[in-house]
Amino acid sequence: MLAGMSADSPPRIAFNAALLHEPYSGVEVTIHETACALAAHGTLPYTLYLPRAGSRPIPARPQVQVRPVVPDQTRLQRILWEQLALPALLRRQRAAVLHAPAYVAPLFAPCPVVLTVHDLHVFTHPRFCTASNRLHYRLLLPLALRRAAAIITYSDHVRQTLLTHFPATASRLHLIPPGLPARFQQPVPEAACAAVRARWQLPPRYLLFVGDLVPRKNLAGVRAAFAALRTRDRDLALVLAGAAPAQPHQPPTADTGEIALGYVPVEDLPALYSMAEALLFPSFDEGFGLPALEAMACGCPVIGSAGGTAELCGTAALLCDPTRPDTITAAAQALLRDPSLRRTLRAAGRQRAAAFTWTRAVTALETLYQHVAHRAVLAPPITPAQV
Repeated sequence: MLAGMSADSPPRIAFNAALLHEPYSGVEVTIHETACALAAHGTLPYTLYLPRAGSRPIPARPQVQVRPVVPDQTRLQRILWEQLALPALLRRQRAAVLHAPAYVAPLFAPCPVVLTVHDLHVFTHPRFCTASNRLHYRLLLPLALRRAAAIITYSDHVRQTLLTHFPATASRLHLIPPGLPARFQQPVPEAACAAVRARWQLPPRYLLFVGDLVPRKNLAGVRAAFAALRTRDRDLALVLAGAAPAQPHQPPTADTGEIALGYVPVEDLPALYSMAEALLFPSFDEGFGLPALEAMACGCPVIGSAGGTAELCGTAALLCDPTRPDTITAAAQALLRDPSLRRTLRAAGRQRAAAFTWTRAVTALETLYQHVAHRAVLAPPITPAQV
């Protein structure tokens, strides 16, 4: 047992969210929402490490301490802070457990580490990763996995990939999917939809893409599929909601029917999903597929691909082959032509998304933290059948 923690006192959990910086990626969204959920629903004392600027607020609670870290860190500065400064802070604040929610952790942490692994793209799809990402994660991720007392994945897809590449992790893997904020679980009023439509100059009918505009998300396949659809339906538009487009916001052009919104504030996303004909999400690989979960909760049919998205959606989505744009086109045509299919997928998606609650996720996380903190023999790893 760690010094400063009695047998009957609750362990203090440190949560390292220092990488958060707007605009958030999908990984950053889940990290931020996890911190918010622990603060709002958790029962243990927490220390949350957040950047001084550039991150969204966290709910206040007496047992939650927010510790700002050095502002405006470069990536190298953040890595050095994580490896060199964070261990000293953990020791000073008598942390019983560190949750490292983004692949890597300090190699010399003075307490047990719970590690979240969102995907293994640097090993399975290195062509979609930058050289710096490949270097960073291929070096530190295996060391972090070896060091971790427990490892969390959001999907069995990632769990099985970890077992393939790092079989020694088997006894420490726990499947704990994230929850979904209430704003996605509630019907969006017509007035709110109208306001979002006017704000972004949205057409009456559109297909939606949500995510970072990076090659792994298969934007080229989405565009090719949409071009085929538009030859038969000139009133249909393609709306791209994601960071780093060529320009922040462009209205549709006569030639392509494509609208690039740029990064959309989280408050506008429920209406954006609710009004869409379908979400096109045919990524080459997803560890989980947060936009698909958000879309299902909002009643937006999903067209996805194998991997984490297929596991998440089950029968509540249509699947395609991301290497064949014609399969994306065929799935979209089936949805657009068949109102009963759209109604079926909307209902199935809402029902499936309703199971992803933060109260359930926090309960599972705190059970795991308690086991790790007290050096107990861990309960059997949480398996897909239990989720």
